[in-house]
Amino acid sequence: MGPTLTDTRKETEAQLAAREIYQRVLDTMTEAMLKSDNQTLANGMTYPFRFGTLQEDFIIESSVDWLNCTDRFAQTLKAQGVNHFIRLCTEADFLSENYISGRHVSHTMRNAIPVIPPYENRATLTRVDGEWRFSDMDAAIRNNRWPISTVYVDVKRSGERKPRPDTTCCLFDIRRSSAAPKVLYQQFLDELSAINMSGDFDAWCEKCEFPHSVHIEHVDEIMETPEDIRPFLDMVSERIETLNVDKLTRTAEHAEFISGTQLCGYHRTVFTSKGEVKLGPFLGRYILTRTGTSWRMSSVTNSVTNPEFPYAQPVPGDALVSLREIQERIIEK
Repeated sequence: MGPTLTDTRKETEAQLAAREIYQRVLDTMTEAMLKSDNQTLANGMTYPFRFGTLQEDFIIESSVDWLNCTDRFAQTLKAQGVNHFIRLCTEADFLSENYISGRHVSHTMRNAIPVIPPYENRATLTRVDGEWRFSDMDAAIRNNRWPISTVYVDVKRSGERKPRPDTTCCLFDIRRSSAAPKVLYQQFLDELSAINMSGDFDAWCEKCEFPHSVHIEHVDEIMETPEDIRPFLDMVSERIETLNVDKLTRTAEHAEFISGTQLCGYHRTVFTSKGEVKLGPFLGRYILTRTGTSWRMSSVTNSVTNPEFPYAQPVPGDALVSLREIQERIIEK
């Protein structure tokens, strides 16, 4: 078990231990970036993870996407003559046995002269198979496009932090509990499948944030109200009835917390009748947001190749469009 906060003495020990771990991981990742040690850089993160700036959130789902950013950033530092890139932990603490929340300041200098003004960051470390890895990070910079090669710091507002329920009060951070993200995700999927089989429209809407986004291979839509998703649910009910489906199964394949109140998960969906697959499989990805004790869908992606949404008959595809691709094509609109 990791340190627990049971009295003042142990709290101090826990914070010191957390700070040491946080700084060690920071140092390892900083050195790896400057030396272009891609294996260490890739292994130092969980996937997906969230990188937030003052203007935008980026969900990074692959080491390729992450390494593209770290390589560009390192090359920019070299071009600017930077010979000291130092990230110093200012505070850290255990959220629970497998999670550490901390803050650090990034210093970018050439011969002790700042090239970029110092800026604050906060991040979470997750312990995976005994190794600590970054699972989310917020930086007080003003970049709004990925990959980030040069950071933009507003000196007058360099200490500004993007407001978040999970960071303004960590008491609500789900990572304080012993809950496993994949278990929570599967529970949510099972509830959705039962709702589909019962055809309960209101119950489905209770599982959604409004507005929330829906994405398929070629289409991105915003569901502003429950009525916006009624055609989709009617289609699912019609498929269940027409194909004599007696079981709808969504199986979680992977899930990670990407903030204290957000979970990103991946699953596979099939419609079966007497054990025979009638429709699917479809790949899916949901971003769930927690309010109080309830999880709701804030982003939905399915491997469907239809040219429009909603659709009368879903055509399954082989892969999910990435969140980064979705983000880029929304920006281009």
